[in-house]
Amino acid sequence: MSLLKRLVNQGDISALSYFFAEFIAEQSADKMDSLLSYSAALVSENNQSGDVCIDMNQYLDRPLFSSERVSRQDMPHGIDLEQWRRCLLDSPCVGTPGEATPLILEQHRLYLNRYWQYESRIADAITSRLLLLPDIDVPGLAQQLKRLFPHSHEQQAPDPQMLAVALAASRPFVAISGGPGTGKTTTVIKVLAMLLTQQPEMRIKLAAPTGKAAARMMESIRRRIDDNLLDPETRELMPQQASTIHRLLGYRNHRFHHSSQNPLVVDCLVIDEASMLDLTLAYRLFDALPAQARIILLGDRDQLASVAAGNVLGDITGHGQAIGYSDLLVDHLASLLDKPADKIPRATSPLPISDSVALLTQSYRFSEDSGIGQLAVLVNRGQSHAAIDLLQAPDSLVSLHSPTGNSLQADLLEWILSLYRPVLESADVNQAMDRFDRTRVLCAIRSGPFGVDEMNRLISQRLQGPQATAAEDYPGKPILITANDYELDLFNGDTGLLWPDQTGILRACFRGAD
Repeated sequence: MSLLKRLVNQGDISALSYFFAEFIAEQSADKMDSLLSYSAALVSENNQSGDVCIDMNQYLDRPLFSSERVSRQDMPHGIDLEQWRRCLLDSPCVGTPGEATPLILEQHRLYLNRYWQYESRIADAITSRLLLLPDIDVPGLAQQLKRLFPHSHEQQAPDPQMLAVALAASRPFVAISGGPGTGKTTTVIKVLAMLLTQQPEMRIKLAAPTGKAAARMMESIRRRIDDNLLDPETRELMPQQASTIHRLLGYRNHRFHHSSQNPLVVDCLVIDEASMLDLTLAYRLFDALPAQARIILLGDRDQLASVAAGNVLGDITGHGQAIGYSDLLVDHLASLLDKPADKIPRATSPLPISDSVALLTQSYRFSEDSGIGQLAVLVNRGQSHAAIDLLQAPDSLVSLHSPTGNSLQADLLEWILSLYRPVLESADVNQAMDRFDRTRVLCAIRSGPFGVDEMNRLISQRLQGPQATAAEDYPGKPILITANDYELDLFNGDTGLLWPDQTGILRACFRGAD
């Protein structure tokens, strides 16, 4: 039995990956147990896991596939990169960038053709904007910045929000990343205020990947506007609604109304929760924008990426990398912000995209000295041992408990049930939803004594009796959406409840965007 057949039979690779590898082997007159077919299966598997390509360098010293039931010796490993590239390019199914082949090899990266096309066209759309030089009224923008940040003179280094606003007002494309509570909404309001003051007729649209994200975005903007952040004239010019990206693009019957052939009528587009933006949707979005339209991406690069292939925001902002700007941009920002140039981060060898990235690092929700603040910093830096030490510190406000299997039932489970019982006792589904939204049980793993499956089983048994299973339906049972459904406006990660309707039939209930 071939290796790929063993892997698919054992569930280590999907049937889709197996049959794609078989197709590539047949079209290339090759055998199934070959480096070509392994590569085809691997790029398919990675695509299903959220990667748009495979970086071949990452597999030179380790097995191509992971399996608990196939030994390392039986796995292809220890491959020479140039030999691997020659093997792939000998196939009529593998081409170089621009060729019409199922697989595209670009240097040491192997793509499915469609995703190479998407990534290439997004890169072209961003690059074209990086080359644009907007006509900027530097003295006027500088005065506006002082009005929007009245306390900026109190420190030499620019406030991260102020730096982000100045950057977004100066560049046709900008990606702003910040964690929870770092003021992303306030920042974008101030950006729009500056743009509208300069160009009151500017057509601005707000969008987000999901309906809930769009509603939260608009709610946050209205709340900040009501806080007297803006003058009355600018307040009247601010956009009054946000939509999903699919609604913005006119998605219907699996087609998009807007594209390069029928572009959106917009001068500036703001996308919130951009960490949820996958490569395919990002391509559709950029394809539908006029060439001169400004784009502002907002999100948290440290959040989980989109469920589909491609981590657009993370790739643009450099994941965990520090930011730094070119000498030319540093001088411009120093003049605009009235700050010393040496207080603005400067890159030694900046990439063109570096001048369009801003990071919001100051949290207004909790300080860096707080327990949760310190934990967030350590987790984002990958300092796992220091994070565990913090969790085990006796005076920490966040703590780590390692209960045994016997104490789980007595301690953890009872605590969970005390929080969840009010949901079952609710008078109606709206009250149940309100109570349910106050509590979440998050498990880091799916299997094992503290995994999702076991916790669901234990909770179901306590609520429904010892014979109950997590698969049984009952009023108040939580539901988690695991795949995007644009027709239903439900998205990966959305939660709801089973609740009886007026006839007593259980229905899956979810909150609408409003």
